[in-house]
Amino acid sequence: MRAFQPLFNRIKDFRIRTKLFLSNMILILFISTTIGGVAIYASTKFIEANTKDLSMQVIHQVSDNIENKAKEAFTSSVYVLSDTNIRQIVAEQGEQVTNESYPAFRSRMEFLLAQYGNGNPYLNAIMIQTNTGQLYWWENKKGLDHTLNREAVSDMTIRAEAYLHANQLSVGWIPSIRERNEVFLIRDFVDVNQIDRSLGTIIYSLDANFFLSLGSGSSIIKQSNVAILNPLNELLVGGGSPETNKLIRNSINNVLSEQDAAMATVEYAGTDSHLFVQERTPTMGWRVLCFIPMSVLLSGTQILVLVIVLVSLIAVLISTGFAVIFSNSATRNIKILEQTMRRVEDGNFDVRIVPLGKDEIGSLSLRFNFMLARINELINIVYKEQIAKQQAEFTVLRSQINPHFLYNTLGTVKWYARMNEQPEIERMISSVIDLLKSSVRRVGEFHSLDQELTQLKNYIFIQKIGYGEAFQMEYEVDHSLLACEVPYFILQPLVENAILHGIEMSKGIGKIRITAEVIERDLLLVVEDNGKGMEARQVLNILHAGSQKESVPGVTGIGIQNVHERIQLYYGQQYGLSYESAIGVGTKAIVHIPFKIKR
Repeated sequence: MRAFQPLFNRIKDFRIRTKLFLSNMILILFISTTIGGVAIYASTKFIEANTKDLSMQVIHQVSDNIENKAKEAFTSSVYVLSDTNIRQIVAEQGEQVTNESYPAFRSRMEFLLAQYGNGNPYLNAIMIQTNTGQLYWWENKKGLDHTLNREAVSDMTIRAEAYLHANQLSVGWIPSIRERNEVFLIRDFVDVNQIDRSLGTIIYSLDANFFLSLGSGSSIIKQSNVAILNPLNELLVGGGSPETNKLIRNSINNVLSEQDAAMATVEYAGTDSHLFVQERTPTMGWRVLCFIPMSVLLSGTQILVLVIVLVSLIAVLISTGFAVIFSNSATRNIKILEQTMRRVEDGNFDVRIVPLGKDEIGSLSLRFNFMLARINELINIVYKEQIAKQQAEFTVLRSQINPHFLYNTLGTVKWYARMNEQPEIERMISSVIDLLKSSVRRVGEFHSLDQELTQLKNYIFIQKIGYGEAFQMEYEVDHSLLACEVPYFILQPLVENAILHGIEMSKGIGKIRITAEVIERDLLLVVEDNGKGMEARQVLNILHAGSQKESVPGVTGIGIQNVHERIQLYYGQQYGLSYESAIGVGTKAIVHIPFKIKR
């Protein structure tokens, strides 16, 4: 707060027109920035939510397509198992396979398997190992990169058989054993005539692109951001880039619950965030994962953000023009009044203001003209020998005019504060008006404790404008005591003294507490602070030295000694003001008066 004090001091010296313009501009910029920011945030969240829904729908289509591909491959393997010629060779029905006859059987089996493999460009190979240890295979001739041999087929079929036994499965989908971009369908070579009898192990090697030919036509889900996991959380398809691999590792354990078939969350990898969408296929139990960069999803918001920013700038420019016009219009009459007053200061009492409106400033101009006319009248009718007497009468007249003039002026400022939506200024002006009314229009020397506290709160509010949060007020006054009769202005000087000599001098966060209690038909009002405190010598002398300093000049002018003397004048020497204080602890001022109810 203190760092901004020089700036606040400069602002206080600005002309009213400049203050109005700055306040309007701050309000305009705040509203424009808030609306623009909220609009951008809301539109981004709306697009993100809609994109999530769209992604869920698309991933569902992709998931169905992948499962259909898996079923297609599985059905093809069933056709192989059902082929009588293939089954007879595997079961060695009719003729036993020997080392001498194996090459012929191997060639015949390759021909039979080719009938099922050549029609599917995504089928890389079909491998079979019989229970007698014989190996048969067919390899797709695309690319002429044949790598299968007896040793490779034996190794893969043995590992596939061990995988099935280890997981107690008869059919399984696993990543490629030979570390290629392919997926293996492994299963027992069941005898279709006797399904509880296994003739060996069969492997279908499928190109990974077989599953990633999505066919969804989606612009947000592509092969590069899709991964497939089998029910054992093994990666069948997907990955490749470090970022994608990291996302897949982070999401492997993010398993769907049994009641959820799909979900969408936001994951982070590298410098970009991704929308993570997954769905479990209903039959195979596979998890289809998709990672869509949020930058891609929200790319459409850039134009929207640009439009919002441009509209906000145009609105600010237009509002700035109106702010200049309104501030000039609101202060034009005040400027004319100020210029006329300067001419009156130079001794020209013949000037008059032409009212430019019927608002408070126009009314103030009329009253100013009336005041000048009255002054001229007094000057013209007073004789030189009666100057002293006329001066006294003018002083009386001025004392009658000034409060009324000041009320109207403060009322005008209060109206302008309300018009420009400045509630703090409006409340401050209201507090000053209430204090002036209490000083000028009071009747008698006593009022209720409720009225005294109300007047004190107005004073505190004005003080807090300058001190900010340097001190806090606490009131512990029972509601039944608010009707008690107390003298005017007995609490305000005590609080003022606590602020100036206790809280302010301590340079800390102060706390002032007001309490009231009745003891043996006497009313005790206590003003306690946690300020600097006083030495014992100061406590003894305080009621003799008094405190005449004023925080708001012209409001009270009532010191501590004055309060003490007034109380004793009203009630006698047994009543009055006393103090309790200690250095570093604080000060307690105690008002001791008779308990009376205000009639």
